[in-house]
Amino acid sequence: MALPLWQYSQNNRAMKIGLVIKGLRIEQGLKLEALANDLELATSTLSRIESGRRNPSLDVLEVLAEALGVKVSDIFHEAERATAIASSMTREIPSDYDASGMQLRRIYRALTEANQAIALGLLRSLADSQKAD
Repeated sequence: MALPLWQYSQNNRAMKIGLVIKGLRIEQGLKLEALANDLELATSTLSRIESGRRNPSLDVLEVLAEALGVKVSDIFHEAERATAIASSMTREIPSDYDASGMQLRRIYRALTEANQAIALGLLRSLADSQKAD
């Protein structure tokens, strides 16, 4: 499960670039393995780029951009836009969000699939009842 945008380090440019590349790939309905094979990259390399664990070279960025139908500058622009959004969202999030959110995710993941559906139904019911109040 991906972390919310504001939980990514604002100083990790590789992660932001990777997220943009991943978003473009998914938006176009491309599978990680298929794109990696088309570009003659190891699937693990593309995966590391998308997760921000590897900095792509300019050559790789150019090949990726071309394959995704964008310019390299578009990738950087979107990464910077994500930084601005993340920065503004960070100011709006209560300080206890991370701890309670992580605790909820940990509990949710421990549930069976059937119990996850029940838990989501209960949370939706609670949210709906609050709207009515």
